[in-house]
Amino acid sequence: MLTKLTVILAFLLCLHPVVVSAQAASTYPEIPIDSKTLRVQEQADRVYERTDYERAFFIYRNELAPIGDKYAQYMVGYMYLAGKGVREDHVTASAWYRLAAERGTKEFIKARDRLVSRLDAGEMARSDQLFVQLRKDYGDLTVLMQALREDFKALQARTGSRLASDTSPVAVINLNRPSGSRSGSDYYGQIERRIQARLEYLAHKTQIEIIDIDVASLDLNRLEQQVSEYLQALN
Repeated sequence: MLTKLTVILAFLLCLHPVVVSAQAASTYPEIPIDSKTLRVQEQADRVYERTDYERAFFIYRNELAPIGDKYAQYMVGYMYLAGKGVREDHVTASAWYRLAAERGTKEFIKARDRLVSRLDAGEMARSDQLFVQLRKDYGDLTVLMQALREDFKALQARTGSRLASDTSPVAVINLNRPSGSRSGSDYYGQIERRIQARLEYLAHKTQIEIIDIDVASLDLNRLEQQVSEYLQALN
C-alpha cells in the first residue's frame, strides 16, 4: 500500500519540470544551469530509477545539493527518511526538507511540514542545528553570494585589460551560446543587471542595508560577512 510520502515522491518524479518552473516563478534570482549540470541531474534520476540508491544518493548529496538544486536537496531528505542508499534518519531528513523548501515550493513545504510535525522537542532542536549548518553550506544565500563573487570577478577582469570600457568595439565570445558572440556592452550590462537583482534579493531577504548597489563601490567582503552573520541564527 502506497504511503502519502511515496505518492508525493511519485508526483515530484513525474512532474520534475513543474517543480523547476515553480522555482523559476519565485523571487529568487535564478542562477543559469549549464549543460554539464543538466547531464548530472539526468544521470541522478536515471540511477535512482534503476534502484542504485547509494550512487543516486551520492550524486544528489555531493554534486547537486551543494549548488542549490532544490529538487536534489529534497531527494537527499527523502532518501534519509526512507533509508534508501543511506542510514535512515528522520531528523536529518527534516533538515534537508527544510532546506529544499527555502524558496517556497508548495510540494516541498507540505513534505517539510508533515515531517517536522512528527518531531519531539529534542528532535526539533537537532533539526534546527542541522538546518542552520546546511543553510550555511548549501542554502540560497550562500549559493547567491558565490554567484555574486563570480560576476564581480568578471567585471573586475574588464578593468586594466584591453577592454577599457564596456562601450569598446569588441566582441565577447561565449562558448556556451550557439549564436556565437555579442558586444562588450551587452555582455557586461547583463552581468551588472544580474548583480543588481541579486543584491536586491539579498537586501529584501536579510534586511541587510545595501546603500549603494553600484558595483564599482560594492564592498563584497563586507557583504559576505554580513550574510554569514545572518546565517548564524535560525531566522
